[in-house]
Amino acid sequence: RQVSASPFGRASQQSSPSATTQTPATLAKVDNTELQAYVVSACPFGLQMQRVISNAIKSVPELAQHIKVRYIGSIQNGVITAMHGEEEAKENLRQICIRDEQASKYWAYVSCYMQKAAGNIPNGMPYGDTKTCQATAGINTAKLNACVTDSKRGLAYAQEDFDLNTKYNIQGSPTLILNGAQVSEFDFGGRSADAIRNLICSSSTTAP
Repeated sequence: RQVSASPFGRASQQSSPSATTQTPATLAKVDNTELQAYVVSACPFGLQMQRVISNAIKSVPELAQHIKVRYIGSIQNGVITAMHGEEEAKENLRQICIRDEQASKYWAYVSCYMQKAAGNIPNGMPYGDTKTCQATAGINTAKLNACVTDSKRGLAYAQEDFDLNTKYNIQGSPTLILNGAQVSEFDFGGRSADAIRNLICSSSTTAP
């Protein structure tokens, strides 16, 4: 992992090329490949990753079945935390709840949120307009609010992500885990929709 100066004024972590370069030919092939992208919602580089995944899914909708966005953080004294503070932690939890309880609306919400975040950068970090984007994506707000306030729902979903953070030694946003092993998008063309499609297809016994 590599820490670099963020163009938004804070230190952010971004992927660096892996020590051992991987290629489509060297990736293990599985019947049901899964790419997990670990991000935080106010990281410029994490937003880049969510954006290229969204673009990949728009071009090949079947890819959504093979991709899961997970979040980096922890739970301390019953409160979710994140690397960029309370507002990011709250948004991470919203996105986790939408992902796990209103999955069909996740990408519509995130796509809207990313677009709004591009023009809204208070204190050097990008934040979207969650209220507008919930309406745009057709989110059931009562269900979402219940999820984020119920520790047996929202925090339980988040803890699953955070346990995987530990398992895979996630150090920065974004980090990609393909079928249980870390990969670098830079080995497959960079942080782009083409790289995401390449990772999914190259690791599939029968490509989507």
